[in-house]
Amino acid sequence: MDFNIEEIIIRVLQNTVSEEEMHFFSEWIHLTDKNKKLFFELKNIYDYRKGDLYLDGVELETGWNRLWAKLQKSKSKDEIVVTKKKSILFNRWKIATTAAVAGFLIWGVTLFYIRQETSVTWVEVHNPACSLPKTIHLPDGSWVQLNASSYLRYPKKFKNEERKVYLDGEALFNVIKQENKLFIVHSNKQQINVLGTRFNVMDYSTDAYSVTTLISGKVQLETFDEEKNLRDRIVMSPEQQLRFDAYTGQITLNQTDTHEVISWTNGIYSFQDVPLQQITDRLSKMYGVTIIVTDKESRAEKYTGKFSSNQSIEEVMRIINFHGEFRTIFSNDSITIALK
Repeated sequence: MDFNIEEIIIRVLQNTVSEEEMHFFSEWIHLTDKNKKLFFELKNIYDYRKGDLYLDGVELETGWNRLWAKLQKSKSKDEIVVTKKKSILFNRWKIATTAAVAGFLIWGVTLFYIRQETSVTWVEVHNPACSLPKTIHLPDGSWVQLNASSYLRYPKKFKNEERKVYLDGEALFNVIKQENKLFIVHSNKQQINVLGTRFNVMDYSTDAYSVTTLISGKVQLETFDEEKNLRDRIVMSPEQQLRFDAYTGQITLNQTDTHEVISWTNGIYSFQDVPLQQITDRLSKMYGVTIIVTDKESRAEKYTGKFSSNQSIEEVMRIINFHGEFRTIFSNDSITIALK
């Protein structure tokens, strides 16, 4: 099957991507650091969109081309390049009727003006795959531990009555309480409102689900549909874990062992009765590799285990395949798990 990366990126941002397309997207985003940078820039545009702008076709195309030119100064023929069919796609997108796609393109034009016109200076931190957790101190005294393959965006100074940050990936938040000044975490599939608390969020744009764990305090979590309309609003209590499936809209709220959940901050990864697909998704982000499980039923099989981040991916694969049920095929930056 032929895939078009431009269209897949749009569907990833809208949470409408298929499983097959998600595998392709995962391979593409791990191919080069340039691809990661490009996707996060596009995601910033998409997340930043708050209203409608009206620009003619010439302004739209000019701004769009400037965005690609800024992010891709050089191209390699053997890369998957997002701009390959840019002009053809632009003509098709220009007449698209869906609000999300139109808004996405329009904000692509205005990205260059937003940073000049706003008084807010943004700090962007990307912790790449195979990295140790990174500690980030926010301007209000709060601090964040950012996991591998994760991205955090926050203002250099909180100026308004709200403290807003943007997350793609996993992070442990320790939020300082400030009266009448809400702390808001925007991630791909949800929004978390807090005053002062400690909680863990795992919400990667490449995953169909998000997992939020409250360690102390209280948070209000909001989920949204594809049109960004409010779907659910849930108040969480300590030691609760909320899992949100963006495909089905299903929410699961359970008690959990918070020490196990945040063990990644100490380089330990624990999982208990977790489907193989979720485990391999997490390993992909940790080690910067693409892992494909060929058998559909095997993806749903649940496993319990623990490993250290200083172990090689080969060692971890041996732990998972303790009973020898699979064939593990290593090829460059990809791993295929198949039944024997």
